[in-house]
Amino acid sequence: MIRPEVEAMTRTVIELRRDLHRHPELGFEEVRTSAKVAEFLRASGLEPTTGIAKTGVTALIQGGEPGPTLMLRADMDALPIEEETDLEFASQVPGKMHACGHDLHTAILLGTARILNDLKPRLKGNVKLVFQPAEEGPGGAEPMIKAGVLEGVDYALGLHLWSDLPCGHVAITPGPVMAAADTFRVRIHGKGGHAAYPHESEDPIVAAAALITAMQTLVSRNTSPFDSAVVSVTQIQGGSADNIIPERVEFSGTIRTFHPSTKAAVIKRLQDMVPSLCRSYGTEGEFEFIEGYPALINNPLPCQWVKSAAEEMELALSAQATMGGEDMAYYLQKVPGAFFFLGAAPDQPERIFPHHHPKFQLDERAVPLAMELFLRCVESCLK
Repeated sequence: MIRPEVEAMTRTVIELRRDLHRHPELGFEEVRTSAKVAEFLRASGLEPTTGIAKTGVTALIQGGEPGPTLMLRADMDALPIEEETDLEFASQVPGKMHACGHDLHTAILLGTARILNDLKPRLKGNVKLVFQPAEEGPGGAEPMIKAGVLEGVDYALGLHLWSDLPCGHVAITPGPVMAAADTFRVRIHGKGGHAAYPHESEDPIVAAAALITAMQTLVSRNTSPFDSAVVSVTQIQGGSADNIIPERVEFSGTIRTFHPSTKAAVIKRLQDMVPSLCRSYGTEGEFEFIEGYPALINNPLPCQWVKSAAEEMELALSAQATMGGEDMAYYLQKVPGAFFFLGAAPDQPERIFPHHHPKFQLDERAVPLAMELFLRCVESCLK
């Protein structure tokens, strides 16, 4: 199931991952990380290109015969979270942590690259390695594309280790897989005053409360039950004292959708709802929409490569979609590709925590499985 080259590389990849985990760096600050990536690629016989979109790194493995070019992508950035695990390789940087698995993604792709470079005489085509900054924000894929990383690329693959799936379980789904992740802000202006005399004021807090309640109908009553959408208010600010009705209130949140028509309908409904409902409370409401990552759409052909590889390895398979966002979506808007999940849940239930949690952990037993999956997908594409 796992080839000897992968078994031999696994310890190196795990040690590299642990080094990256000890030294997390945020988006567009991955200076040490990208230097480590470039150093490993050079030691593997490759010629990396560095400084793409500030800290991105690429390298090309040219096969022995002509053929398509398959891009393999890994994200490198960490999150602004204080780590609370008991791992012996826990973060040494206060307030920063690899709480989403990007350290493993990077190390796995590096190990895969070293093996692929030895196999390149057999490949009918090329493999482009892309180590991307800032997936967690503000987004590294778009500037990488603008810098030309997709030139000559025919297909793209990306992997995400997943803490919600048992170790070794593969989830691959053609079509929509991850949601468009957009943001909104609402500003409500009223007339402040003394809390003992509310009739002399136009209370923006009451308007905000009514509006937040009304927004729940955007999914329950305005979205088809055969479609998916999430509208969550996640921040609210207003007021300064117990006895003062404030002049203004502001709140913000996220809109998650899979289909452009659903997204457009939700935005239009909010654009109509905010000012009209606020007016009914004697206040003025302003709605602002901030475009985020688009929905991630998998192409059926690369999905089949992943599915076939998992079946050959006798791994459990399922379909999975999530309302989380992922800027791999930008690459897949340009070239056919697939983004798949590999389970890496720890075998001890008390160690399983969601992504972006201070106690987030992944099982390193997934490392050889991930490399083998990548290698088999490359061989399917460049056979």
